[in-house]
Formats: sequence, structure tokens, C-alpha cells
Amino acid sequence: MKERKRTTMGKYFSDVVDQAIEDIYYCYDRERAASALQPLADAANAGDADAAYILSRCTSGPDYSWEYHPFRADDEATERLIHQAVRGGSAMAVLGAMRCGMLTPELEEAMPFATLKDAWSVVYDKAQRGCLFCQNLIGGSYYWLDVVRIENKGPEDFPDKAGFGAWLRESTLKCVSWYESAFKGGMGVAGRNLYNLYQKGEEGWLPPQPEKAEEVARLGASLGYPDWQKIYAGLILGREGRTQEALDAYLAAAKQGQLNAWFYIGKVYQEGKLVPKDCPRAMEYYELGLQDPDDVGCNNRAGELLFLGGDGVPQDYGRAVQLFERAHAQNNTWANDMLATCRLFGYGCQKDPAQALRLFQEANYSTNLLNYGLGTIYTEGLGVPADIKKGVEYFQKCQNYAPAQEALLKFKKTLFGKWVRR
Repeated sequence: MKERKRTTMGKYFSDVVDQAIEDIYYCYDRERAASALQPLADAANAGDADAAYILSRCTSGPDYSWEYHPFRADDEATERLIHQAVRGGSAMAVLGAMRCGMLTPELEEAMPFATLKDAWSVVYDKAQRGCLFCQNLIGGSYYWLDVVRIENKGPEDFPDKAGFGAWLRESTLKCVSWYESAFKGGMGVAGRNLYNLYQKGEEGWLPPQPEKAEEVARLGASLGYPDWQKIYAGLILGREGRTQEALDAYLAAAKQGQLNAWFYIGKVYQEGKLVPKDCPRAMEYYELGLQDPDDVGCNNRAGELLFLGGDGVPQDYGRAVQLFERAHAQNNTWANDMLATCRLFGYGCQKDPAQALRLFQEANYSTNLLNYGLGTIYTEGLGVPADIKKGVEYFQKCQNYAPAQEALLKFKKTLFGKWVRR
């Protein structure tokens, strides 16, 4: 994504914090984001409370930044930094602590602000003066109705419940202009709650408006945000005449570092429903997606192509096992039937019927591979006591699967209804 011209013309925080906010929130660049960490840590150690708060967001996980930023969640560090920031006088840390449930009465008492409204007003002033980060924070205070606590209002402050409800609705909708300003100005994460507001609606008074949600995604894609290019592509993929547009959006996202977009491109070419089937090309895209160490989809789908072989992709059980195991290490069971089959019969790895059984049992789905594998385990007594009846029942679950039909020919039912080997 092309670097945006800075839209914030004044200084809102210290030089370090202003620069870190730009490097982390106004662009999608891993190296720039990583370069902000040490200056933030140094500034926080020197007493910069705002630096401590921005650092706490880096340790709070991908929900607080781009998923491909080089940050790792650390709950203990996050809590320590937020406490430091609030006690040190960071107004935005007060709002942040409130939002994540860390602003306890004790911490609120320790903050150097007379009231929550005083802290909120500091952030609000910076938002009005053009700070995109603060605009997003103010939008959040309305969207999540933190303003109820900030304003110290409740049903007793209104003539009736209807009046309180109207105030809540009015407050929630105030988030829209703030989120839109930050989103259009260059802060991609500001579109998330705006999108959710339209996509999900608010029970009882704001019905879902998927067309407005799509407009948010389209805007984010047009602004060049890779995460929104991926989201928008997913919305239009499959619509008549929109396949190429969706693929172009996925490709633009992937090239800007949104690595999970490679999975969706590969899947389109592997399945061949929207474009001519091209498994070698799909494999190329999956390989690019494997640059993401936390990937699941590309590991599973690339492994599937290698497990099955054919359609231009050479069969390679050994590598398929490696890829399946990477996905399984992420607690994903999508490929358990194939991985277990390899473990059961020693395809590309050592035979391990016990592990195969565990993998089959973990899966919450039924496939021919899974049922054939379990049928083999129980009829042959591989790692478990032989149970021909149970094994045959698994074979019978297979639909038009030649190996299972052949296996059933080895067994017969006696006059007394017992399954035995022929």
C-alpha cells in the first residue's frame, strides 16, 4: 500500500508517540511497526504515559492493530502498561482501560483526573483537532456506550425508560461520524466497528444494513487498506460478473502483506467453480500464503493437493503430512481424516495406528476416508481390541467408496446375526 501523506498537522503527543501512531496505525508495514517498539519502550520507561498506553495496545493482540503487525499478545505486560499509563496521566489510557475492563475503582481513584469526563475531554479535543487515533477512541466511547459511565448517567436521569433508551440510541449513532473521519483519513482499523454496526445492527432499534456494511468495505478497499480489500473481495466473490474484481482485490491485499488473502485466491483456482480449475496455480498461491507462520488454510489445502496428487500436482505424502501437522498444531481438525490416514497406513511417515485413531476421533465430521480408516482399525484390531461389527458399521457408512466395498467382501453375517471374517 502506498504511504499516505500525513493528515495530522499538529503535535498531539510526544514526538515518539506521534511517530509510533503513524507507523502502527496509519500504514500497513511490518518493518515500520516493529521500528516503533523500542522508542516506545524507552519513552515509557522515561515516564511518557501515552507511550506506555500505545505499547500496551501492541501487546493486546491483533484486535488492536493489523493482524500482520509483528506484535505478540502478552496479557501480563498489557495490564502493567495500562496501569502505568493511567497512573501517569494518559487520558487515552483511561478510555482504553475502561474499554478493556481494567479501569477498576482503585485505578480510577489513582488517575490524575478529577473525573472520567475530564480525561475524555482531553481525547475529544485532540480528536476535534484532527488526531485520527483519538477520533477512533471517541468513536469507540460512543459505539460501546462507555459514555454512560463517562457521563455518569442512568435511567433515573430521564423522565422514563423510553427517554433513556432514546439517549442510548442517539449516543451509539454518534460513533458513525468519528469512525468515518478516522477511516477516511488513513486509519484502517477505524472501520471495524462501523462495519459491525451496519452488518449486525442493534437489537430492537437498528436493523442490520448489509448494503451499508458493504459500502464500508468498498471504501476501505478503495483507500488501499489490504485487510479491507480482502473483506470486500469476500463479499463480492461469486456474484455474477464480479469474479475478476474479487480476485484483483484479493491479489492487491496479498501483495501488500495480507497473507491470508492468498488462501482465497488459491481456493478459487483449486475448486474451479468460478474460473477454470488450475491446481498447479492454486498450489503456487498456497505456497505464498505459507509465509504466514500462523496459517491454517493454506497448510490444509496445499496438503490436500499433495495428498491426492493429480491435476498437475505430483503426489507427495511426506510434505502433505508436514503441512497437515502445522495446521493441526493450530487446533484445526479440517484435515484430520487425511493426516490420520497417513498415520494409519504409513503414507509419508511412520505407521502409528494409535495416533491415527486419536486423529479420527477428534474430527467432528464424517468422510469416506475417516469411516474407512476407523473400519480398518476396528476390524483389524490395530491398537484396539478387534471389533468386527463396529468396523463393518464404519465401512457401511462410506458412500460409493471402492476400498470400503472391497473391505466388506471380507466379512459376512452368520445365521445368528454376528459379523465374522469370511
